[in-house]
Amino acid sequence: MNKYTILVTGGAGYIGSIATELLIKEGYNVVIIDDLSTGYKEVLFETIPFYNSNIGNTTTLKKIFTEHTIDLVFHIAGAALVEESMKNPMKYYDINFSQGLTLLDTMLQFNINKIVFSSTCAVYGIPKTEAIPIKEETITKPVNTYGESKLLFENALKWYKKNCNLDFIALRYFNVAGASQTRCENHNPETHLIPLVIKAIRDTNYKLQIFGNDYPTKDGTAIRDYIHVVDLINAHLKAIGALIENKPHQSFYNIGYGHGYSVLEIINTIKQVTKNNVQYIFANRRDGDPPILIADSKKIQNELGWKPQYDNINTIIDSVVRLTH
Repeated sequence: MNKYTILVTGGAGYIGSIATELLIKEGYNVVIIDDLSTGYKEVLFETIPFYNSNIGNTTTLKKIFTEHTIDLVFHIAGAALVEESMKNPMKYYDINFSQGLTLLDTMLQFNINKIVFSSTCAVYGIPKTEAIPIKEETITKPVNTYGESKLLFENALKWYKKNCNLDFIALRYFNVAGASQTRCENHNPETHLIPLVIKAIRDTNYKLQIFGNDYPTKDGTAIRDYIHVVDLINAHLKAIGALIENKPHQSFYNIGYGHGYSVLEIINTIKQVTKNNVQYIFANRRDGDPPILIADSKKIQNELGWKPQYDNINTIIDSVVRLTH
């Protein structure tokens, strides 16, 4: 058992709770901070220290760093709804950027200088067709406030690394989906496609909306690179290991499988897996939604030894169906 202690921000959320589950399994000590604005207390582990607060609260952060010897911060907490970010940009700049700076400054006060950051493919905006699959070197040009707020924090990390002895790895997520053995997709509000399709099957009063059927894709619906959440967290474990052991590493890595599925392909696959029909309606495109997002993740595979294990859309969907009631 290793003795490193990881602070997980947003540890009561979908990704944070599964990250905690796998960190414990790997022998890490874990401490969690989460304001429960979108997370759930029920997914927390009883044996894990939990602080109910946002990451902009310096009093709570100082309490955590005083009461625990934190070796690395796994920073997942953040606001992550593209549509909401376009309507309420101040919220996204506050949570994803300003509060993030408070976290960094407080970490450094306590000589904690290692952080793994949950970033997003939204920093790329709408890449040109010839730039897909997207490499880390692709120009970052967000088209929504969510992506812009994440990119601002990425840029802050680079300057803190240059000037403040901070070491970091930022992982740019593509579309995270699936479930672990005990924890499933659960968002408030729910915006992810797979759980919404399952909801449409089980609740005949729910109207599933497909946002846009006029994209320049094979069936007119948006295409995304869906990655199993356990593979995603395993990529983080590789990043944590690289930072703690001071291994050579890059600052930014894409996390995806390198191929995508359209919205209609996901719906049709869920229909096949569950043997149920799905009713849906088409709606207008949402502001800030790119037509195609597919990752090139060769860099993290080659440099940090990440090996995806669940690159199968049926496996991803099965894991969600199994834990969704």
